[in-house]
Amino acid sequence: MNKLLLTLGVSALSPLALAKPVVVTSIKPVSMVVAAIAGDRAEIEQIVSNSASPHDFALRPSDLRKINNADTVVWVGESLERFLEKPLENAGKEDTAIEWLALEGMNLHNFAEGHEHHHDHDEDHHDHEEHDHHDEHDHDKHHDDHDEHDHDKHHDDHEGHDHDEHDHEGHDHDEHHEGHEGHDHTGVDPHVWLSPENAKVLAAAVAQRLSDIDSQNASYYKANLAKFEQGVAAVDAQVKASLAKVHDVPYIVFHDGYSYFEQQYGLNHVGEITVSPERKPGAKKVAELRHMIEENKVQCVFSEPQFSPAIVKALLDGSKVNTAPLDPLGGKVTLNSDAYYNFLEGMADTFSSCLR
Repeated sequence: MNKLLLTLGVSALSPLALAKPVVVTSIKPVSMVVAAIAGDRAEIEQIVSNSASPHDFALRPSDLRKINNADTVVWVGESLERFLEKPLENAGKEDTAIEWLALEGMNLHNFAEGHEHHHDHDEDHHDHEEHDHHDEHDHDKHHDDHDEHDHDKHHDDHEGHDHDEHDHEGHDHDEHHEGHEGHDHTGVDPHVWLSPENAKVLAAAVAQRLSDIDSQNASYYKANLAKFEQGVAAVDAQVKASLAKVHDVPYIVFHDGYSYFEQQYGLNHVGEITVSPERKPGAKKVAELRHMIEENKVQCVFSEPQFSPAIVKALLDGSKVNTAPLDPLGGKVTLNSDAYYNFLEGMADTFSSCLR
């Protein structure tokens, strides 16, 4: 009888004992790295949908509940996801959340300084400030353009992240200042997931946090970290070999958000279309960009799937320049333990095919 009671007692407790840690992530690229470490031992709940921008994103009550109930929250940082600052603080999660931009060992690029690397943490923070500056610009612009357009959409689809896209679109220096008022990190390019080295820094932090939360599976998370580091190194070498064939081919991107990827693989970015995604560029801007294309013998102009291709179409009308959609958020990448590798390979394939 005692044995039976003991068995019943254990089975009654088992749902709690077997409950998986819940990791709330901000955007898809964060989820990709977390998925590689969490495997099947932790649950991932992403806040910003694959088709929404973190810049003008508005949290819903269900998102606030996710944050409150999370075992840990992983986000890029305030210069990208300002909407998370107060909720994290209010939920008492600010100190336990993992802020990617603030992790020790990160190599950060500063928009205004030609994407220089900053290994020193203090310098990183300084860079961040400039970063927001960039983001600010986009942020405000997004509020103007997106509040009418995308705000409802963000509430509906709420899964991914158009960050990049919405992010740097208008790119006017002054506009940047209008946008992220109150940001601490204004100049740093927040697209840190485009650097394999930075992805490894986040992976290590996630492995440590999950090991602390779920000590029974610590060896599992650490093994996944080792596997991820090896996998990233292999994919990085493969991508370098692939892109070496097109490293000197000039191209233009939709917005200046690819510095980590470009510097890692030595690509020849000569300009960007820094216009509001909801409006076609004016005649003067189109003329300037066309001159840039001709002068630099540009081979490809990249669009982004979250924005109307009409902008690029207007720019390239009558020209034979290649064009292709480049998705810095990996919106269509299946979320599993290989997602980050597949994301890097997909980016490389898009560059390679359009630059040849």
